[in-house]
Amino acid sequence: MIRKGLILALAVPLLLYCRASRQLAPPDPVFAQINGIVKTLSDIAGLDERHEVAYGRMSQQQLRRFLARRIKETLKPKEIYADELTLKLFGLVPQDFDLKKSTVDLLTEQAAAFYDYQEKKLFLLDVSSVGSEETTLAHELSHALADQHFDLEKYVDDNNDDDDENLAHTAVVEGQASWLMLAYQRRQEGLTGPPSSTQLETIIKAADSSSGEYPVLESSPLYIQQSLLFPYTEGTLFFNNVYRKLGRRAFETVFLNPPAGSAQIYHPALYFSHFRPTAPEVPNPDFEGGQRELTSGSLGEFDQRMLLWQFTGRSNAERLSPHALGAQYRIVEVGRRHRRPVLEYASEWDSEASAGDYFSAYSDALRKKWKQCDATSRTSTLFSGSAERGYFITRRKGRFVTSIEGIPNERDWRRLLGRE
Repeated sequence: MIRKGLILALAVPLLLYCRASRQLAPPDPVFAQINGIVKTLSDIAGLDERHEVAYGRMSQQQLRRFLARRIKETLKPKEIYADELTLKLFGLVPQDFDLKKSTVDLLTEQAAAFYDYQEKKLFLLDVSSVGSEETTLAHELSHALADQHFDLEKYVDDNNDDDDENLAHTAVVEGQASWLMLAYQRRQEGLTGPPSSTQLETIIKAADSSSGEYPVLESSPLYIQQSLLFPYTEGTLFFNNVYRKLGRRAFETVFLNPPAGSAQIYHPALYFSHFRPTAPEVPNPDFEGGQRELTSGSLGEFDQRMLLWQFTGRSNAERLSPHALGAQYRIVEVGRRHRRPVLEYASEWDSEASAGDYFSAYSDALRKKWKQCDATSRTSTLFSGSAERGYFITRRKGRFVTSIEGIPNERDWRRLLGRE
């Protein structure tokens, strides 16, 4: 749902594709561990080290300037505005939320290290909340080793406009590195084999309990928090499942045959069956005064799960979101003078029953995301009325749920309802 440049910044705080400083820090004893760590990682993954990894240090102040500059270079203001507006119209962030500032603040707080795969260089932050620099090095050197074989810059930054697919690729990159880091820790303890279930649980528990240590993360909206954590938690579990099935071939397979979306990360069986999300047709009504498209995109299972989680609770989200087959949205500006944004949205579900469940849940979400919501019709297939952002019409037809939100005038609303 978020444009690729920002979703990468949110989801990959340790793997930044931005250009980093060329200045190397003075000799640092921490980096003396690099060769030994890479040798162990290479042995576990069966990937040879093709050249030594360059390294250096960076301060948090340098990182903050670097992030702000890179976002400015990568995304136009209107693109950031479109992403921010999308999140606001779906009710996933507050109306005063500043997406650009939040991105920079989060990364400055979170980042302990990063591997820059443009310059092929590893950086550690001078001030780090990570207790073990060896562990941090193992994670980042896993990126470096994968980059030497699979060109991570091309893999992640492949000009793909499907945001959900980009999120899945990010989960592969971070999940594989986190898994390899755990396997490295196991080797250091004199053990062999893949990470244990206890080790894998530490990744999940660390994500669930980490927000208290990081005030910026803790104060962030749920969608932003989970966008940050998803590649590490679900990505690690995904790679573990692929490794259990394919062994060492997993290291090559996930990069040469990447997952198509977040549903395959949540459910590895869908990855092996080559499931691809559907693209249901978004409503495209005519409005008085004409319309102009601002942005459009897809919602994957991750996005659907966050919508349900925020407004109906986590357990309901985990129960219902796996039944989503695909979703699309479009935002248009309507009107001759005072243009207003209208959200057009369509989702497809695996049965009429699950579509009915989602229709009911999404109707509840609409009531909760607006301060004022006056419903004029609420049946098993239609929910319509008005809110502070305009009129809305949400429908269910078979396995499909569609919604038009922010209709600027009553005449258009009544016409779209078939009442004129």
